[in-house]
Amino acid sequence: MLSRWFNAVLGAWLVVVALFASKGAEAVNNLLLGCGIFLIAFLAMGVRPLGRLNALLGAWAIASPFVLGYHDAAAGLSDVAVGVLVFASSLFFERRAEGHPESPAS
Repeated sequence: MLSRWFNAVLGAWLVVVALFASKGAEAVNNLLLGCGIFLIAFLAMGVRPLGRLNALLGAWAIASPFVLGYHDAAAGLSDVAVGVLVFASSLFFERRAEGHPESPAS
């Protein structure tokens, strides 16, 4: 569950970057990507297999500065860093947690 909250925070970070620190195609990409990561992270809290979709969005976040040709190095670095963290938490931390059932909410 912790990795899903972590991904939700990272998705929110990309939305903030889109609104305040980037423009043009970079801003649109960060806004859509951030909303997607955020939404999937929250949906995955109820439907666990959905969390793996964030791995695909994380991979796109890593590739997007190069594919779209970002002009702002800081926005590109932010996307790559978020992408690596989302990708890792979606695949590796989720896989580790599958063997450990979560405690029920009280």
